[in-house]
Amino acid sequence: MVERLQLVDVEHIPSDELVPLITHSFDNLVTVSIAEATNGYIPQKTRRLLRKAEWRLDWQDALLCACGELQVACERMRYTNDPRLQRTEYRLRRVRNRCHEAGVLAKKLRRNDFNNSAERKNGTSSHRTAQGWLRQAFSDEYAGLVQEEHARRQLGDVPETPAFHDVHEEFAYACSNGLITAPRSPDVEALIAASDLAVRNAAANDAKDQEERNMALRHPLLLGRWENALRALGYMVVGQARAKTPHGLGSLPDSFYTIPQAEALEVLNARRFLAAVQQRRMEYKRCVRQLSQALRERERESPLIVALAEAKEAASQLLVDMHPAEYALIRSALRPYEVRDGYLPRELVSSGQRAQIKQEVLGALAEGSWLCPVPSQSRSPEATRAHE
Repeated sequence: MVERLQLVDVEHIPSDELVPLITHSFDNLVTVSIAEATNGYIPQKTRRLLRKAEWRLDWQDALLCACGELQVACERMRYTNDPRLQRTEYRLRRVRNRCHEAGVLAKKLRRNDFNNSAERKNGTSSHRTAQGWLRQAFSDEYAGLVQEEHARRQLGDVPETPAFHDVHEEFAYACSNGLITAPRSPDVEALIAASDLAVRNAAANDAKDQEERNMALRHPLLLGRWENALRALGYMVVGQARAKTPHGLGSLPDSFYTIPQAEALEVLNARRFLAAVQQRRMEYKRCVRQLSQALRERERESPLIVALAEAKEAASQLLVDMHPAEYALIRSALRPYEVRDGYLPRELVSSGQRAQIKQEVLGALAEGSWLCPVPSQSRSPEATRAHE
């Protein structure tokens, strides 16, 4: 059995001894996270441990859980005039600050993953961007070249990847085609066959006990139903919790502190449950992101995917060779925006300015206007002098 930590213990435990304690117990991770936020004597190694890339998301998860627990504790203490209120409010403020910091670090982690992805790198390459726009300008020719490359490389008839309505359909397709290896335990099979009410009850029980996770709900085939159950639970309890939205507790109205004790207890319990549901919804999103990233990596490692990518790359280069002038036009349109030869700035990749450049270039290629000579009188005097 894992040792249950107390706040006062954390500062005295070396970080290497903390790792197994917080690895096997979410409650311990919450305790360490609160202690790190509120205790100035926590060792620096422990502080750095929580901020490491492999712990950031778990740390954020624990802090969100602690925020909900501490907020409801403050509301209960304020209702009962508990003398510990001031100390608990201080802890809540500190934990909220840490939660914001953890959120920033988690976003930085996702941003680094995105910036290092093949899709992002392709977007910052002028050469690959120009090839992509050229493929769109001559889509029929490109499709024919791809088919020729498939035949030359003896790839045969490649099955089309279906269009997915949402990410959960993609996960189901990946599971059925071996792209995701996720054994279906008896618990998973039972929930797949269960009614929506049964899944909602399972999600509710999972949220009530932060320490014990129902791993069946986190199976790729059940993530969609888990999300639906959490959304339904949030809307079901938001009124009783006296919250304005199922996505945040908000503050209680002043009238709450004058209602009978039994009614106040029901409100506080509902708010505690709503906070747990919100934490689980963040965990759900995390599961989806991690699974999507793993799926992309698995697809890139597939021999067939690699062969198809190589065929497309060869077809794209053939298209450039067939239309060198058009390719040069696109490159010339992108060149003024390059930070260095062949590289576009990251901020341009998803900007409206890039979309406008693309629209103008593709429009000129479609209309043939790029072949028309520029009238000499259209030059400004400054441009004429510069040309001379």
